[in-house]
Amino acid sequence: MQDFFKLSFKQLMLSNVFLGSRKASFNMIMKPFIVGYRGSFCILNLSHTYIQFKLLICVLFNIVFLRKKVLIVKENDLYDFKINLKAKNLYFYDKKWIGGCLTNFKIVSRHPKFLELSKSFLNLRKLRYLPSFIFLFDPNISEAALFEGYVLGIPTSAIANSDCLFFESINYPVLGNTECYESMYFYMHVLRDAIKLGSVKEHIEILRIKRLKTKLKIKLKIRRKKKKYKFLC
Repeated sequence: MQDFFKLSFKQLMLSNVFLGSRKASFNMIMKPFIVGYRGSFCILNLSHTYIQFKLLICVLFNIVFLRKKVLIVKENDLYDFKINLKAKNLYFYDKKWIGGCLTNFKIVSRHPKFLELSKSFLNLRKLRYLPSFIFLFDPNISEAALFEGYVLGIPTSAIANSDCLFFESINYPVLGNTECYESMYFYMHVLRDAIKLGSVKEHIEILRIKRLKTKLKIKLKIRRKKKKYKFLC
């Protein structure tokens, strides 16, 4: 856990996380998080990104440790991130988001007609019940998923670029580049490692509980034997 928290500014710089969108498209809400400009592009304040990433890692770690499910939404996944994002309690949605997938989850997950109409629902059917956390790679593209999570009270996190339109609606926003492959690949690794650490911690805790149970059983057996011996004497 401690080794994983060694998140450096060098990693963020090499992954081009600091590069925002173009000046012409930036949102005024994001102005406090912009430190300057590089040509026609905005430069994001990495000190905010660093703190926000650490908070996101803690949240994901605890959610997975409590055996709760995380839904990751990346519409039009051109880089096939879902191949690398394979972990316990982690579900990846890579198709175009269809409105009502979460708000009408009971109908969508059970009704066979919905499954015949679109293969996108098959990814959500594996969840069985609503996720406890939603992560969005680009909230501007996946705005429907963001607001469905908001309506249902599901905590959401998303990468917020300088052109982010829904920054105030995200529970755990993370400043970053949403257009570069290197930065997307970096986010994917952060998510995967945090979730894997949470599942490892969960496994260790299960083993610890099992050991305690076996110790208690042994103690009870010893006590019963002692009682029987006293009765015979």
